[in-house]
Amino acid sequence: MICPNCGANMQDGSAFCTNCGARFEQQQAYQQPVYQQQPVYQQPAGNDLRTPLTTGQFFLMDLVGCIPLVGLIMYFVWAFGDSTNANRKAWARARLIWVLISTVISVLFLVIAVLTGAALSNAFGSYWF
Repeated sequence: MICPNCGANMQDGSAFCTNCGARFEQQQAYQQPVYQQQPVYQQPAGNDLRTPLTTGQFFLMDLVGCIPLVGLIMYFVWAFGDSTNANRKAWARARLIWVLISTVISVLFLVIAVLTGAALSNAFGSYWF
């Protein structure tokens, strides 16, 4: 409790102030309000999808990507999965774009090689094949 006369702290249930000697009734005693601190928001425990990936995680993703069919499937899972880390998702989408670009370039080179072989075969006869 706080004394209404001098503002000193007192024990609860006191009839006199120990600082100034003022007499007071229990109804007259002023009790200091108790302020509670606002709760601080904390992230829920678990896997945060925005945390940066470590070097080891990038290394393992590259290693999985080297496995012929499994790598391509994992790129699609990581690129379009809902529970995938945002960094892994962006990385997998970039890898899928590179796979598409390299596939288109490879097909173009194959078509050019076949057409060149056919043209050489017509020009020089069947000596080349």
